[in-house]
Amino acid sequence: MLPEKMYTFMRLTAAILCFFCTSLIANAQDNRWDLQRCINYAVENNLQLKVSLLNIEANEVALLQSKMARLPNLNMNANQQWNQGRSIDFFTNQFTNQSVANFNAGLNTSVTVFNGFRLNNTIKQNAAALEASRLDVAQAKNDLMLNIISAYLQILFNKELLDVARTQLANTEEQLTRTMNLIKAGSLAEASQYDVISQKANDENRITIAENNLDIAIVRLKLLLQLPIETPFEVVVPPLPDPAESDVIMPAAEIFAIAQGIQPNVMSADKNIEVARYGIDLARGNAMPTLSIFGSLLSGTSSQTRTNTFGMPVATIIGFLTDNPTQTVSTIQNRVVSSERTPYFEQLQNNLRNSIGFQVQIPIFNRYQVRAGIANAKIQYNRSVLQSQVVRNQLRQTIEQAYADAKAAQKQFIANKTRVKSLEESFRVVDQRFAAGAANSLDYALARNNLNIAQSDLVRSKFDYIFRLKILDFYAGKELKL
Repeated sequence: MLPEKMYTFMRLTAAILCFFCTSLIANAQDNRWDLQRCINYAVENNLQLKVSLLNIEANEVALLQSKMARLPNLNMNANQQWNQGRSIDFFTNQFTNQSVANFNAGLNTSVTVFNGFRLNNTIKQNAAALEASRLDVAQAKNDLMLNIISAYLQILFNKELLDVARTQLANTEEQLTRTMNLIKAGSLAEASQYDVISQKANDENRITIAENNLDIAIVRLKLLLQLPIETPFEVVVPPLPDPAESDVIMPAAEIFAIAQGIQPNVMSADKNIEVARYGIDLARGNAMPTLSIFGSLLSGTSSQTRTNTFGMPVATIIGFLTDNPTQTVSTIQNRVVSSERTPYFEQLQNNLRNSIGFQVQIPIFNRYQVRAGIANAKIQYNRSVLQSQVVRNQLRQTIEQAYADAKAAQKQFIANKTRVKSLEESFRVVDQRFAAGAANSLDYALARNNLNIAQSDLVRSKFDYIFRLKILDFYAGKELKL
């Protein structure tokens, strides 16, 4: 049996190796990006989308505020002042030459009863504006997803072109080996090798160009994802079978009919018409009377307010009767025994007063402001209607162009498949003749180049066709996926 320390050491080593292997696997998986991960990451982290989301939050606040405008307001006010010299005490209503401290406090409230339906129309307008902002965000997401799938397909296209270029180089290297063997056997002239060497150099150059194009395509996708350029990045290559040549592409008119009801930019344009229509109602409301109810509750204190304590009444002679001068006339006065400042809260209670009322404001003449507001609101409404039609026209033209591009890409793809099959057969014949020494290296290189060009064109037309179909699927409301 192994010693206990050796056994412990082996277990620790195995644990460390397991940890590092797991970390390497996790990092490798983190670097792999499929299309769905790219779309999800972009939607969650794109800064422009986050700015658009702030517009939604702002409209939510505006909608909530317009709903709360129906409720009464309530405000409190308080002030403290000190008067020096001769002044009138507000609470005793007497002149005084002493320093007087007054405190006033109150609650005020008001509620709008009717203002030309502007409260209700403002709520409706803000609700429509909120929905329009949400649709604008949805459109921004759609645009971002289209850009991402375009960049993603461009990477896949460049990867396949790179594979084609590498296959071409391998074939050329094989051709060079066969050429050297034929030269040694005396079946070909020694000069034949230079044509193949030149072809090899061209193939190596194509690989370099394909690698550069792939790097540029990856950088473009990273920029869309707003990832640092140095971020490790590996695109997952999904299985992309050749699209069926007999696929029936939905007519542009049918796609447009579907797109009008689901595309966010069209729906947002319609919502903006609704916003503008409420704007007209709001402007017309400014020509109607406004009725509001208000109320207040007030109280205050004064440093001069005092509470007197009276003693026994005292009779004081103030004069004599006119018809009997011997008869005195007296008055009875209360004698102040003591005088103290009235307590603070007692003053507040004693001075408590309230008021309630209503106010009606009827617009009669306001220097054309209401008429101008209504006219401008109607102009904005007409602008929104025209803008909605512009959006629909742009959508229709985009779909019609995408449809025409898809049909052209389909024809190009079919033609290139036929072309590749034909050139493969032609190259097979030349290859057999070259192996038998019946064809020179120039004929072989020409047949190989023609096949290489056709294969590259087939790859290009394949991805172009796939992308055009994805665009049509997008406008038809189908999920964007590979």
